[in-house]
Amino acid sequence: MSPTRQLGTIALIAALLHHILVVLSPAWLQTRNHEQGRDFASYYYAIRVGADGGDAYDTKQLSTKAREDGSRRGVHPFLYAPPFLLSMAWAPAFDLGTAFHRWFWLHELCLIASVLVMVGWTRRQSEEAPWVLAVLVATMTAVPNNHMMGQANFPGLALAIGGIWAAERDRPWLGGFLLGTACMLKMAPALLVAWWILRREYKGVAASILTAIGLSVLTLPYASIDVQLGFYRDVLPTFSSGEYNGLAVPIGMYGNHSLPNLFHQWFPSGTKVLSTSARLGALIANLGLLVGLGVAFRKDDPDALQRLGQVGAVSIVMLLVPVYTYEHHLVWTLPASLAAVIGVLRGRLPGGWAVAVGVGIALVAFELAALKRFVELPDTSLLVSTVIRESKTVGLLALLAATVRMGATSPSPEAP
Repeated sequence: MSPTRQLGTIALIAALLHHILVVLSPAWLQTRNHEQGRDFASYYYAIRVGADGGDAYDTKQLSTKAREDGSRRGVHPFLYAPPFLLSMAWAPAFDLGTAFHRWFWLHELCLIASVLVMVGWTRRQSEEAPWVLAVLVATMTAVPNNHMMGQANFPGLALAIGGIWAAERDRPWLGGFLLGTACMLKMAPALLVAWWILRREYKGVAASILTAIGLSVLTLPYASIDVQLGFYRDVLPTFSSGEYNGLAVPIGMYGNHSLPNLFHQWFPSGTKVLSTSARLGALIANLGLLVGLGVAFRKDDPDALQRLGQVGAVSIVMLLVPVYTYEHHLVWTLPASLAAVIGVLRGRLPGGWAVAVGVGIALVAFELAALKRFVELPDTSLLVSTVIRESKTVGLLALLAATVRMGATSPSPEAP
């Protein structure tokens, strides 16, 4: 066994052991002792209300159901597309606490599936992918945060990357089905469908659209046509303002890593929604990012490493453009981080980019609570405090720059 392979094997084993220890203690121990479901409660009561013929997007109905159970006084609004309810069809068979605990381990399985899919997706470009991913997962504090908060990121991630992988293997209809399903769980992957449009992969696009329609029909027992239309008419438009169907979480709360949050700080509204100036600034910035990606990736027939970079860049933009991007959402940086590391290892990114990639990954992975302690030190200047506060956004921008460079750069004639 070569020294490089030996080092990779050691890193893989160490990373797996670290992840097991982090998941079992303290993440699982904290979750096991928590019965109120955290963010999962919104999904749980949405399916309960929907199964009873109510409106899953009416937060009052969800909170009333929670109080009837005696589990909690209220819940956050339900924000996902109607077909998300299908993924919760099992939950009413359990009480909130039990369902929450099962959701934790379901997410761990979906994390494993995501890693396996990414290994399969990149195996022809990098034999180092397994241990690189193991290290990324083990060191990224967003992973246990996602599990403990009862969030819904890994099912969508596994399906989205699975869809990309299937399309890369010339199975566009399967890929479209998987990515379309991911879009109905987390709407942000729709940007990957837009990337397919740019690449003129119309079979995958058609399959994604047909999947969304089919899943919406299957959701009718839990959300009527009026309820589903109400989501797209009344709830979805609130995402651009930060209102998010009446979500009470402040945009400027510590740990929001999006670009609209920056504009909210520069042009505060004094309320829980974006000011007109902040909304306009965020709109211009977001459109600039999307147009910039379209221009950078417009060349025909990108090779496999370029496509890796492009998917990574789109996954970062998925995090930068929403009004809210909190710690648990950062698990979506895994495709970009893997792509950037492979770009460095394969020489697609010049040596100097290794620093930007390393710093970006380190900032994204760093413990958020530790950063907050630095911010709150009494002698910390405003400038230093601001830099630390927004360091994860800087990390996202570093990974975006690296993956855009990788996705837009053709191999040199002497490249392997």
